[in-house]
Amino acid sequence: MTDPTEQRIQVTGANSGLGFEAAAQLADAGYGSIVLACRSGSKADEARQALIERIGKDPFETLVVELSSVTSSSAAMGELIDRGLPFDALLLNAGMVPNSIATTDEGLEVCFASSLVGHHLLTTELIKAGLLQDEGRVVIVGSEAANGDLPKALGMSLPPSVTSDGDQGSREALIDEVAHGRAGLDGTRQYAVTKVVSAWWAAGMQERYEGKFNFFNVSPGSNMGTNAARHSTGAFKLMVGLMRRVGHLFGMNQSVDVGAQRYVDVLQDSGSFIPGNTYTSPEGKMTGALTRRTERHTVSATGHRAAVAELDRLAVVEA
Repeated sequence: MTDPTEQRIQVTGANSGLGFEAAAQLADAGYGSIVLACRSGSKADEARQALIERIGKDPFETLVVELSSVTSSSAAMGELIDRGLPFDALLLNAGMVPNSIATTDEGLEVCFASSLVGHHLLTTELIKAGLLQDEGRVVIVGSEAANGDLPKALGMSLPPSVTSDGDQGSREALIDEVAHGRAGLDGTRQYAVTKVVSAWWAAGMQERYEGKFNFFNVSPGSNMGTNAARHSTGAFKLMVGLMRRVGHLFGMNQSVDVGAQRYVDVLQDSGSFIPGNTYTSPEGKMTGALTRRTERHTVSATGHRAAVAELDRLAVVEA
């Protein structure tokens, strides 16, 4: 593998939780340059200083980007082009579990936009600008929620429109409805379907670029120590609190450093993980060894193509 001291990587959502921990682990592993992409300058600066204090060195740059905004993501992309420095890898970690459906000023549902639209824009534009190195690795955050086998009490069951067969046109229509918050889903199911589209996206991007780059959909597992569920209320909030306290006893929670290590393992892998695939905990689990998932709906070729095509349409700044 390439010497990590010569590599440059971007980590989104790097100011807290899994993104912060992954940035720390990547610095420990010797990565020469780590771009901390955060929602605000103050968050980015605070994260950088905390990481310097923890690691004892400063391989960090910062980037301000609100990934739920196409306009902000486009502006951030312009800044990266101006810097003119290529990336060896991208860790697309930013995202959230919404309590309810809310849309941005651009009409996009916040969870879907922050998880996928901004990430798609940054990735494709970096490629167009020649700023992602050949054989570069792209890891987008996944979730066990996309598998359709989580306990029903978590409220993340997948609707039939996702798990049943569908042609590319129907998949694109579904994604459009989810992207605009019109699919009739509550917050936790919106999150679950968004993670299915994340799996489709990784596979679709691998197909689009014919192996020139390496895309992976990777779940960090259940990490209740993060603030991903900061917007949760009601029964789901109670469930999260319970899992934080005793989830580790039942394989339903693990420490943030273990979750972040999953990302790092795939980013540094030399052949164990197959590009274009989804890796999560084993079937019916929320922690444990990364396992390649092959659920029929996850490996849907029509879903793969629909995700990339629809995100091309969504990740455009309106004139």
